[in-house]
Amino acid sequence: MKCHIVFFMLLCCCKVGFSQTTIYHRYIIEFTDKDNNPFSISDPLQYLSQRAIDRRARQQIPITISDLPINPDYIQQVLNTGVKILNNSKWLNSISIETSDSIALNAIRQFPFVKNSNPIAPRSGKGKIPDKDNAYDYPQRVELFSESDYGVAFHQIDMLRGEILHQRGFRGDGIIITVLDAGFFNAPNISLFDSLYADHRVLGTRSFVTGEEDVYGGATHGCSVLSTMAANQPGIMVGTAPKASFYLFITEDENSEYPIEEHNWAAGAEMADSLGTDLITSSLGYSVFEDSVFNHTYEEMDGNTTMVTRAADMAASKGIIVCSSAGNEGNHPWHYITAPGDADSILTVGATDSTGTITAFSSYGPASDGDLKPNVTAEGIGVYVVDAFSGIPYKSNGTSFSNPIIAGITACLWQAHQEENNMEVIATIQKSASLYYNPNDSMGNGIPNYELADLILSNKTPENLNVSKPVIYPNPFSDHVNVLISSSENENITIEGEDITGRKFFSNHYSVLRGLNYFSFPQMRNLSNGYYFIRFNYGDHADILKVLKSD
Repeated sequence: MKCHIVFFMLLCCCKVGFSQTTIYHRYIIEFTDKDNNPFSISDPLQYLSQRAIDRRARQQIPITISDLPINPDYIQQVLNTGVKILNNSKWLNSISIETSDSIALNAIRQFPFVKNSNPIAPRSGKGKIPDKDNAYDYPQRVELFSESDYGVAFHQIDMLRGEILHQRGFRGDGIIITVLDAGFFNAPNISLFDSLYADHRVLGTRSFVTGEEDVYGGATHGCSVLSTMAANQPGIMVGTAPKASFYLFITEDENSEYPIEEHNWAAGAEMADSLGTDLITSSLGYSVFEDSVFNHTYEEMDGNTTMVTRAADMAASKGIIVCSSAGNEGNHPWHYITAPGDADSILTVGATDSTGTITAFSSYGPASDGDLKPNVTAEGIGVYVVDAFSGIPYKSNGTSFSNPIIAGITACLWQAHQEENNMEVIATIQKSASLYYNPNDSMGNGIPNYELADLILSNKTPENLNVSKPVIYPNPFSDHVNVLISSSENENITIEGEDITGRKFFSNHYSVLRGLNYFSFPQMRNLSNGYYFIRFNYGDHADILKVLKSD
């Protein structure tokens, strides 16, 4: 994983012309069909958990042939040649194997049910505890902010208005998030995760690199990613989903950069689906490899080509919300999003600074087929994450961290609106974002507002957001007032606040864009209880709305 993860971009498309100097021992074996399968679509409990079946039923998603496991007879015949099977992917109808026996490999290629076989990596490497001098810039102890219980992490959730969902009691309870990463070194021993482990909300672990259950002895990146969501030590650091449950899966081999990691990702996502996960968050990206013959091209970022992208879209088709880092290639030659960020049915997340300005490193869209990417952005520079060695929060950078920040608060939003399907939740998050009506290739739809997304899903704003008059909420209010203004054109307006005597207590000029515009007026928290008026002056007419301050 080489200390960058979404920063280092790997790949996955098997091409001809492999290196003459590299000896490959790991291969993808793709099968032709799922014929004569002993498993049945009519009996999904043979291969899916009840929770996975319920998620499909709730979203009216049928069980299909893609849910069926690979024909076990095909797998057994491959095993009989003496090779080692590493991982299975029923969605891609393929397996990854390891062998140095050319006779066995040729025998496999002759099976009538084998469609393709291609090398994807040399021999398996062994994971190791990362060298402390080479992994990250390790922190000194930080001064804690005094901003509520969130400690150092307040700004990264407040930028998204995510704390409003927490205040309403939605903190991820009952929602399962699967983290696909490179390692979660030392996580059980970190105090920020005390309640996570005490409440038994780590539901399972697995390494799809080694085939073992242990995920705590290798890379540290996943531990930092996890902290943006699961940290729960009030006054020190609280993440965006402090009550969610988690599966922690390693799919990334920190010691190599080959497309086998994409197949691992698919296997991890399939297990997450079968176990009934609600969200998958992945801060991994794939574009170039150690052997350049495997390198992807920008044209392959079309939402349909790479293994990992196809797996991400398949996960979405099963009713899972998939959140993926856009990548950190914005100021590098690659420049664009990396796979699976090009998948058209997932939430791809870029990175801004604390002021909402896009960072230089955040990868650009669009996908090569023209789809808008990234979908949204969140804070990704100077983000507080945990240091796996010391257990202390420190500042780090990358879409590796803006992505799980979004994933965590998305879990809270879905907890509040479990009747909605995954695609409706994703659409609403984008609709709530700052650039929804004027998206671009660096920030996509912009920074989401989860308070607004909650209101949209709660039908507390009109179904047709092109409303004729501004919408004020909450009303009555105790802390601040939010305003939604829908405009048919770009225009300049003045918004003024008055008390019942006509005394103005604020007057501001705004540039309103065509479409939905969101404003917040925290200064109204200082007013005394009583009625007030907010006047919207458009030049040729005005709207006046009454609000009640009530502590």
